[in-house]
Amino acid sequence: MNKQQTVPLRAAVYLRVSTDDQIEKYGIPLQKAAVDAVVNSKGKLDDGSPAMVLAGEPYIYKDEGISGTTPLEERPGFVLLKEDIENAPGGAKPFDIVAVYRIDRFARKLKILLEVIDYFEAHDIQFISANESIDTSTPFGKAMLGIIGVIAELERETTKARTQAGKEQAIERGVYMGASARYGYIKNKDKRLEIFPPEADVVRNIFEMFVVEKRNTQQIADRLTDKKILTPLPSALHYGKRTTGKTKVNDLYFWRGSTVRDIVKDEVYLGIYYYNKNQGSKRLDRSLWKESPLLTVWPIKMPRLLRRQF
Repeated sequence: MNKQQTVPLRAAVYLRVSTDDQIEKYGIPLQKAAVDAVVNSKGKLDDGSPAMVLAGEPYIYKDEGISGTTPLEERPGFVLLKEDIENAPGGAKPFDIVAVYRIDRFARKLKILLEVIDYFEAHDIQFISANESIDTSTPFGKAMLGIIGVIAELERETTKARTQAGKEQAIERGVYMGASARYGYIKNKDKRLEIFPPEADVVRNIFEMFVVEKRNTQQIADRLTDKKILTPLPSALHYGKRTTGKTKVNDLYFWRGSTVRDIVKDEVYLGIYYYNKNQGSKRLDRSLWKESPLLTVWPIKMPRLLRRQF
């Protein structure tokens, strides 16, 4: 702190969590406790008053379920923080510092981090982290913040690449990466797909009606509804393939033509499992898709020629 300081600096708090894993590991209470500790550790002024204090409950900003790569304008908590700065009565800033738990809890892209620091600097607001010794009031502190930001982004990209590589290796070994198995299948202990007899008979009937009897998908759906066959989600819940999921009572046996259509279009029922379909949010050309081996194929499957109709 500045040796000429005569009044306590007021610290606002910004807290962010994204996935459930992060909420458990870096939860809001944990982050808040760490920030409280660093604020209380800043010592006292000559008159015995604390060098830093929390600005108050209205200036604790939270973004829950928000990724560190999310742009600032899409973060409700940070948008509110900016509004409090820009709409302060008489232009008097409501706090002097913004405190965070850790820099990578705040932003996991260097561009976002630098954008934040520029914004704070323009409004004469400092930035501190409970886990990194950063003081943005000095050139060295700003430089260190940039270096930490680069490292955080590199770590994120490295982890992402390793995760993707591990996922692809597993898929190449026949592991099914979906959260739950497709209708008609179940995942075994090795996370590979096996035919699940109670649903497999229904799938065989669907393909027989479609390929042999030449029924359209809505006609097939009507037939299944009349026979009171459990639809995919209720079936998965009934047989324990899934433990969570919401379904309406009316949907237990009500088959839609679109549900049947999804089944007859799905390559998995041909014993084919494609991956590497996307690069980020961009859909790749089919020629770039990769194929993983599956351990099973259906005795009655939809001919490729008929699949092209869809």
